[in-house]
Amino acid sequence: MKKYGYYILGMNVLALGITLNTLSGLGVGAFSTLPYAISRITFLTFGQANIVFYLIFVLLQIIIEKQIKTTFLLEIPFSFIFGFLVDFYQYLIPIFQTNIIMQIILLLLGNTCCALGVFLMILSHLVMTPVDGLVLSISQTFHQKYSLCKNLFDISMITITIVVCLLCGKPIYGIGIGTVFSAFYIGRVIGVCEKYTYKKSEY
Repeated sequence: MKKYGYYILGMNVLALGITLNTLSGLGVGAFSTLPYAISRITFLTFGQANIVFYLIFVLLQIIIEKQIKTTFLLEIPFSFIFGFLVDFYQYLIPIFQTNIIMQIILLLLGNTCCALGVFLMILSHLVMTPVDGLVLSISQTFHQKYSLCKNLFDISMITITIVVCLLCGKPIYGIGIGTVFSAFYIGRVIGVCEKYTYKKSEY
């Protein structure tokens, strides 16, 4: 049961981290920029926008690999559960006035939570997020490094977000210094967690 506990905890910590990033006002993670922008432009909540894009990512995995895997199907309930969790934490922690110090603190807390959440979910070896699943499908199908595909995916999300906001005549939502910071910080924190876990398992 430990791996299920890790997974549930990881989902909650990741959803909390995403919420804290939005509250910082300094920019969300690259994978969240498009859902966040859509939630600001349309009637959808942030969680609902995540559900929509996660389901699109599941469909893209099926198209790219030209088959329906059980892992793809399991990502569907994950999409709904995670979307509801995001909205829950958005409701639980209301928007409040912040200064630059508080914004930086929220950004650090948010990205740390995102990294820990992703690490706990990886540690459980259960269902991947649709974002990671899509990147993995692209990597395996086109025989490219996962890291390269992840970087291209993040750049694509940011680019599409900018285009959508400009076409709608809206400010460019969700993109800022925090978006760049998360690209470097989250991976480093996950790396530290992996090293600590590996060393601990040796004893």
